[in-house]
Amino acid sequence: MPQALPIGVAVSALPIAVEDRTGYRRTSFKHWNTGDLPNDGCNTRQEVLLSEAVEYPAIGPGCALSGGVGWSYYD
Repeated sequence: MPQALPIGVAVSALPIAVEDRTGYRRTSFKHWNTGDLPNDGCNTRQEVLLSEAVEYPAIGPGCALSGGVGWSYYD
C-alpha cells in the first residue's frame, strides 16, 4: 500500500542526480505549445509560470514574461 507523506517530506525523499536528457526532444510535445488559450500567445511553460507565480510577472506582447517571483519545491 502506498504511503501518504507531506509534500515537503516526499520531495526531499526524491533522489538527486545529474540531469539526463537523452532521447528528449521538445518538438515531441507540440500539443503543449499553445497553453490553455491558443490565441493569447502563451505556451504551456508560460502558463505554468503564471499559475505558480508568488509575485505575478509583467506580460508583454506574445506573452513575453518579465519580472515576478516563482517558488517550487524542486528548486
